[in-house]
Order: sequence, then structure tokens, then C-alpha cells
Amino acid sequence: MELPEAISLVSRAFSEGSVPGGYLVVGDVNGNAREFVMKILCELFTSEAEIQQIRDMCHPDVAFLCPEGASRTIKTDTVREKLVEPMTKTSYSGGWKVGVVFGADRMQISAANVFLKSLEEPSPKTVYFLLTDNPTQLLPTIVSRCQRIDLKVSEGVLEDGPEREAIDEVFSSSEMSGVFARAQAAKYLASVLDDLKKNAPKGESAIVKKAFYKTIMRQVREWMARGLVPLKFAFRNIEAVEEAYARSERFISDESVLSFMMDKLVFPKR
Repeated sequence: MELPEAISLVSRAFSEGSVPGGYLVVGDVNGNAREFVMKILCELFTSEAEIQQIRDMCHPDVAFLCPEGASRTIKTDTVREKLVEPMTKTSYSGGWKVGVVFGADRMQISAANVFLKSLEEPSPKTVYFLLTDNPTQLLPTIVSRCQRIDLKVSEGVLEDGPEREAIDEVFSSSEMSGVFARAQAAKYLASVLDDLKKNAPKGESAIVKKAFYKTIMRQVREWMARGLVPLKFAFRNIEAVEEAYARSERFISDESVLSFMMDKLVFPKR
């Protein structure tokens, strides 16, 4: 489903009073799925101050929940404190209460069961948006109680070519132990990304940037799969790439974002 179609579908449900207890939004969690839910929230909370609160993820009537820690999971206590309890409180604006879960498939089993009770017995004028790119990992009982929105999946990793080779070169290097080497690698990767965006078809720079980070993510996941990095560091690597991509959406320079990422990464011993 294209993004405008999905937004129109859900907007109509709100205007007609036919909103389900939850929406399962399948797409790019930090891409079109995030954009979708932010646009819906800005339709529900329309003042300039509220829209800014939505962008800053601090609106009093919206509970935002993300995976956390080295394991990138959502824990039971976090679900209770940051999602379930806030949703039971009276709406500050007198309207809707909304719960948004980024990476809903990362909920631990016990956390998912706690959330399920809230989904089964929702308070009036409450709705949940569960964002995921891996819906098969969610409890079937949660999936069955949500209306599913399947968004168009963006491009995957970079195809074979000089940019892909440049990334492979950096991540197969044995010279990443020093601060200077990592800073130089970040500068090099930033130039690769800049070339990709300059050469992208009109309107597709965001797609190639996502493919760039997905290619890096594939590298660190391969390290984990092959046991080249201890598991606790492997999860931290995944977190570092995810956070770098999120930072890249905040108008921070590519070199600064990639320097942050390279400082966080744990490379295999070669």
C-alpha cells in the first residue's frame, strides 16, 4: 500500500468513528512506517505547539516506545511504565490517547503478554500503532486484534558497484583499532554516501541513503552470524547502525553521523 493511501484509510476511520484498538503497520520502522504514524498524529493533534511535541516525541497524550539496551528489546517493566500506564490516564487535550511502538516485534514474550491485556481491554478513545518490519515475530493474538497496514517496502541493500565495494573495503579492514583510522573511515564513507545521493534519481536520495545503511547493517549482522564478534558487542553494533540512521534524519552532517557510528562499532579481530 502506498503511503498516501494508508494515511487516507486511517484518517477516514477516525472521522467515521470506526477506529480499531490497534493498527499493525508493516514497513520500514525508521522510514515510511514512522512517516505514516507521524502524519496521522499531526492530524489528531493539530496546534503548532502539539505538532512540535509530536516531532520531539514528548506529547502528553502520546506514549512512544522503542527498543533499548544492547539487546535492542522492549522489556516488561518498560511496557508497563511507558505504554500501558500512560494510556490509562485521562487525556490532557480531551481527545485521543495514542500508543506508538517502534519495532513492536522486539517485545519480550512477557512484555507482549502485558501489552496484550491492554489491547484486549482498551480505554475509550485509545489506539495503538505497532510498527514493525518483521510481523511474524509478534504474538499471533496481538496480530489478530490489530488492523494491518502493509506499506511499500523501500529498496534493500546497495547493488554491486563501486559504492558497495567501498563499504566492503572499510568493513573488511584490519586497521580500525585507532581513533584516526576510524575518523578517516567515517570521512571516506561520508564521501561515498554523498556520491550516492548526488547520483540518485530525483526524489530518491532518501532511498539510496537507507540502502547505504542497510548495506552496513548487513555487514555487522554477518559478523554476528559468523561469531566474529562476541554476542553482547554484536547487539551493540546493530544498535550503533540503527542509531546512526536515526541521527541521519535529523539534519546532522553525514560525516558526524558516521564518525559517531564508527566510534561505537566493535570490529572483529583479524
